[in-house]
Amino acid sequence: MKLGLISMIVVLGTTSAVFAGLKSYIPLSINYASHFANGGLAETHNTADSVQYAECGSNPTTGFCTVRDAANVVTSCFTTDPALLTVIRSMSPDSLFSIRWDPTTNECTYVLSYASSRAAQRTP
Repeated sequence: MKLGLISMIVVLGTTSAVFAGLKSYIPLSINYASHFANGGLAETHNTADSVQYAECGSNPTTGFCTVRDAANVVTSCFTTDPALLTVIRSMSPDSLFSIRWDPTTNECTYVLSYASSRAAQRTP
């Protein structure tokens, strides 16, 4: 009887919610000299200022990514590359992203989107 009661206490004691795991804050970072930007869409959304943003989207033939930093500098790139369009269309509001662009044409030359349990979630 004692063994059964102890086992029940152990089981009940281990069923509470656990909030663990590595958390990272990946803010918007734009390197204008290297024509590269990355960050988390949720982290950018969650900034204290009302200036920064990052977004990517597409219509049936063209995709784009636009970022704006805290100094209100806006950079955009566009693409018709089917592989990059697939990546842009895979993004979610909580995606982490990286983009690279050609400064002479404003063409996106690289787009990466990925999900991670480390990333922040979007807050209202």
